[in-house]
Amino acid sequence: MKKIILTIITLNTLSLFSYGNSWKGLGTEDEPYLISSPQQMAELAEEVNNGTDFHNIFFSLTNDIDLSELYKDSLDTWTPIGSSSNNFDGTLFGNNFTIHNINIRVEDNSFYFGLFGSIGEHGSIYDLTIEKGSIHATLWSGGIAAINSGIISNCKNINCSVNSWRFSGGICGVNYNTITNCTNEADVSSTICCGGICAYNYGTITNCSNKNRITANEGCGGICGYNGGFADFTNCHNIKIGFIDNCSNNSTILGDEKIGGITGRNDGFIVNSMNNGIINGDQQVGGIAGYNGGFDGVTGNISNSYNIGNVMGRDTLTGGIVGYGNQASEIFNVYTTDNIRCVSLSAINYIGENSGLKENCFILNNYSETTNYDSIVYQLNHWITIQPNQKSYVKWGIENKDNIILSDTIIQTSNDRTNIPLYDNNQDDIKIFCVNDNLYIISPIRQSVVVYSVDGKTIRKIDLLSNAMTRIRLEKGVYIVDGQKVVVY
Repeated sequence: MKKIILTIITLNTLSLFSYGNSWKGLGTEDEPYLISSPQQMAELAEEVNNGTDFHNIFFSLTNDIDLSELYKDSLDTWTPIGSSSNNFDGTLFGNNFTIHNINIRVEDNSFYFGLFGSIGEHGSIYDLTIEKGSIHATLWSGGIAAINSGIISNCKNINCSVNSWRFSGGICGVNYNTITNCTNEADVSSTICCGGICAYNYGTITNCSNKNRITANEGCGGICGYNGGFADFTNCHNIKIGFIDNCSNNSTILGDEKIGGITGRNDGFIVNSMNNGIINGDQQVGGIAGYNGGFDGVTGNISNSYNIGNVMGRDTLTGGIVGYGNQASEIFNVYTTDNIRCVSLSAINYIGENSGLKENCFILNNYSETTNYDSIVYQLNHWITIQPNQKSYVKWGIENKDNIILSDTIIQTSNDRTNIPLYDNNQDDIKIFCVNDNLYIISPIRQSVVVYSVDGKTIRKIDLLSNAMTRIRLEKGVYIVDGQKVVVY
């Protein structure tokens, strides 16, 4: 009897890890399932779409894959891995291989289209390039994924165009968690809201760049169409905020309203970022953001960033940094060149119109021999030194006495997966920003931090989400957070 029970238990255990596929491997991190053909990619899509999320299961590409081998005629399309009801929660190591010829064409009102339809909060994609093909759909489309609630790291889109009626992104449609070290080199377009990296961002985007044309009627940016924030209603003091750090745009951004080099509309944080592309629109047009301000109680903050691209608008709401900033707009420690043209206004400004906060903002004439670059660099760096956490900002330098640059702007993507940790428990990576009676904290992992008074009394314990900025309202004063002195003003 014991032998029968043991046999049943063994068979049940094996069935948990047995899938109807041709993959080799064990699905562990050391011995992942190996994917070497388009058919095996399609098998992964079928498994996930049938309800297997592959949580804690690992996959690894062994070579380049051409998905066109799956198409019998021009009407055949790729079926995304995951959907609105089924997430991919495993890990895929791309190993710097390329997936060619994603072909998706959908005309109905369905949504979630890309190589992956939906990446869950435990899912992650590393070191993967997609090249050629096109994604044409109605709602929520992205080259790597339509929806990302996990991690997309060191991925690239090369000439796989993405077009949706609404919400298109070169890398993903909407990001709720982490996108890092990614590059878009494909055309992206939409009627409403699109970006080189993603359409909507409610998580963190770091060390990413856009190098191709982005087009939308409304809400269009080199990194994202909308960088947003929304309240965490379980705690009225804490708000999850879109966060963009060390990102760049180097291509044309074209549209009508809310058009920006980094984002069309910013209700979150943009730091250490730059635009060197042509920004062209009708109204609310800016080198960094077309529209900057708050939504749902969130401040729109742009700091330690710059624009050296051409900004062209028809309406007076045109600026080198921001086209329009409302009362919740905060613009600190930025500069723009004078490459700003407005049909309705001859004056040049770093903000078209602004009713929010601004500090340490400069306009530079690239061709002026009298510009004191050393003085401006000193002022930009001095602003950093008086911030509560200097580590949150990259310092400035001078290149060829023409342009002021961030001294290590845009970290290059790495081809070595070992340089990108799956988990990082180093609390030193916490970033802290203090603005206008609010404390903003972003952490690479889920953890709790305690805010202390300078005499050691506990003020508040804060539960931080992974790679999501959290806002905490505090009275003006001096506090200790994560062993650092923080001044809220």
